[in-house]
Amino acid sequence: MRIDRCVCHAVPFERLRDHCEQNPGTTFEDLEREFRCGTGCGLCEPYVRRMMRTGQVVFHHVITLRDEPARD
Repeated sequence: MRIDRCVCHAVPFERLRDHCEQNPGTTFEDLEREFRCGTGCGLCEPYVRRMMRTGQVVFHHVITLRDEPARD
């Protein structure tokens, strides 16, 4: 299985990573407002949080919020 985007809003994690790199200090809430990620079904939230922490944009296993909790 290849997981590489917010399915509800068709936003690739790579686009989110590029945005974060160009805008240091971007928060998850900033990405929610700008790209609507995490505002549909919410399944992308742990992937977006992991992407923000590691830069990884393609995942091959399921990640839950228990695996990648919010870091405020």
